[in-house]
Amino acid sequence: MRPAWLDTQEYPFDSKYLEVEAGRMHYIDEGAGTPIVMLHGNPTWSFLYRKVVKKLSEHYRCIAIDLIGFGLSDKPDNWSYYPQEQVDNVEQLLAQLNLEDITLLVHDLGAAVGFAYAMKHPDKVKNIVLFNTWTWPLSRSASTDESGEKAEGPLSRFIHARLHDTNTKLIHELFGNELTLPENILNQYINGLGQPGQLVNTLPCTRSMPGTRKWLNELWQHRKIIQDIPALILWGEEDNLVKAEALQKWKDFFHESYVIQFENSGHFLQEHNADEVARYVDNFIKEEKKKHEASPHDFVKG
Repeated sequence: MRPAWLDTQEYPFDSKYLEVEAGRMHYIDEGAGTPIVMLHGNPTWSFLYRKVVKKLSEHYRCIAIDLIGFGLSDKPDNWSYYPQEQVDNVEQLLAQLNLEDITLLVHDLGAAVGFAYAMKHPDKVKNIVLFNTWTWPLSRSASTDESGEKAEGPLSRFIHARLHDTNTKLIHELFGNELTLPENILNQYINGLGQPGQLVNTLPCTRSMPGTRKWLNELWQHRKIIQDIPALILWGEEDNLVKAEALQKWKDFFHESYVIQFENSGHFLQEHNADEVARYVDNFIKEEKKKHEASPHDFVKG
């Protein structure tokens, strides 16, 4: 049963679920054609992609996943919520859907999850679209929680600094840093984390923060596996969380990449620039398809 708080006009999609060890993982599967798999970050959920799905599902099969603990997925108390555990769940779902020639859309924490999948299944991932993100371990000056473990990632550090606030305040501050959203839209993000007024330090998004340094380091060490996959980088220049140095690192990393920078946008392009995002993704997929059709045997990326 869908929760009473869900705005079905904004999010009119049919809900689907996969039973994994941690509980029920929610996803939507809209449209038909070339598959596009969308992975959200921390602390959002597939609602962030709703406008993009509405546009792209006219011509593509759009699968947007709620990682365990987020959105309409279960939020078990006895689970780690580490991103490396989320990868296993995503892998199960994509195996069940039997997808090939996937275009991955990844944002924030979703990039680490998506790239870990791509490194295990590079033959299944045809294109990558990444939004403001990082996947490498940060310096040892990262925030430390009470157990002494590091909180990895700029958004995780933002959340960590607000452990004693409510999720309502967290979402208002997070989105308020960049753009003004209507209260009914903010409420979808608030409720996607749990009950309004719940303390941040009790939320699943905080339990995924520490303990990821070793895994991120191993992920980054194996990054060359996906270096030749064509990439589209869509980047909000006004991001207060992920800085421009990360963008340069991605430019240097991919052998074939197309970079679109949005001067007046920040961390959440899918909210603020959905039409443009959908158009760029559509053009990117079509152009890559033309390249492969024109030279299927001797196409060289670079």
